[in-house]
Amino acid sequence: MGQKVPPKANRLGYIEDWTSKWFDLKSTAEYVEQDYHIREYIKTKYRNAIVPKICIERTGRQIIIDIHTVRPGIIIGRGGENINELTKYIETLTNMDKVTIKVTEVKYPALNAQAVSDFIALWLEKNANYRRVIKTAIARTMEQGALGIKVRVSGRLAGVEIARSEWFREGRIPSNTFRAFIDYGFSEAIIKKGKIGIKVWIFLKELLLKEEQNLARMGKIYDILFSGK
Repeated sequence: MGQKVPPKANRLGYIEDWTSKWFDLKSTAEYVEQDYHIREYIKTKYRNAIVPKICIERTGRQIIIDIHTVRPGIIIGRGGENINELTKYIETLTNMDKVTIKVTEVKYPALNAQAVSDFIALWLEKNANYRRVIKTAIARTMEQGALGIKVRVSGRLAGVEIARSEWFREGRIPSNTFRAFIDYGFSEAIIKKGKIGIKVWIFLKELLLKEEQNLARMGKIYDILFSGK
């Protein structure tokens, strides 16, 4: 179990919930493909907005998309022009009667593994020193109250001829504990020498109470972390 790279794969239905919330046996293949294209379009077009999570919910002929982002202003645009453009794209792609787009701000990006990996990737594309960038990200995450963080970077680091991998760790990451809420994120930095892959694991809290586990499934893990319990 500890060899599974995304911790969410083992925790779905227990302390994690699905990001696509719909069920339709006849249209499963079509809907899965549509969800993939929607997520790729948003993450590619608004990469600088840092979009760690996109939740998609379908009810009848309606589709609801909740975009979690660090910089909501970029997603919304001036006077909501970006939202209108995105709505038209999704209407054309899915052929749904009603498209609703919500934009949710990520309050604690240093505790969000996908946001941390995206930040590292953006800095690496600006030719920043990867060790300095990663150590800074780790320090910020631990300052926010995380119990542990692990970062793995792979590729032609610092422009070397042969690709290699490096690990950076602080605290602990209990991969074999089901009740441990471990956030995971993966990003790729595209530089002149090729691609650099960044994987981030953040151990936020060990959920001991049933109420905490239910709140975590509802996506309210940050309320648990900062509630003082």
